[in-house]
Amino acid sequence: MSRAGAIAAIDTALGTVSGPAFTAIYIGEPLSVPTTPMAAFWLTGHREDFTTLGDASTIVDFSIRCYWRMQSSPNVRETIDDQIWDAIVGVKTALRANSNLSGHATDSRPGDATTGYIEIGGGVFRQVTIPFEVNIYGEEPIG
Repeated sequence: MSRAGAIAAIDTALGTVSGPAFTAIYIGEPLSVPTTPMAAFWLTGHREDFTTLGDASTIVDFSIRCYWRMQSSPNVRETIDDQIWDAIVGVKTALRANSNLSGHATDSRPGDATTGYIEIGGGVFRQVTIPFEVNIYGEEPIG
C-alpha cells in the first residue's frame, strides 16, 4: 500500500466518469476553475480508527468537488442540474468499483453528496461535494 498509489487510484476513478466527462481533474483544492465541468479532490482529514500491539489503522478523509460555470439561461441551468445528478451517481459508482483503490487501501466509501454555489476567482460556480472516506489497516507501525 502507498499513499501516492491511493491518490492515483482516486484520480483514475474520477477519470472514468463519462456522464458528464470532466474536462479536467485536479489533485488539490483549486484556486481557479478554468474549464467546466471540472473535478478536484483533496485531503481533508486523517485520524486513527483503531490500534493493535503492532500498528495503528487509519481513516483518511477526502473531499471530491465538481464544478459547473453558472449560466443565466433557465434551460442551461436545468441541464446543469441533470449533469450534477449524473456526476454524483457517476463519481460514486466509479469509486465503489475500486473500493480498495487498487490495493492501496483496505476499503473506502463515498458519503452523502451536497450541492451549492461557490465563488472562485470572481466567478460563481454550481458545485457538488462528495466526502470520501478511506480505511487503511496497519498504516502506522508502532515500534
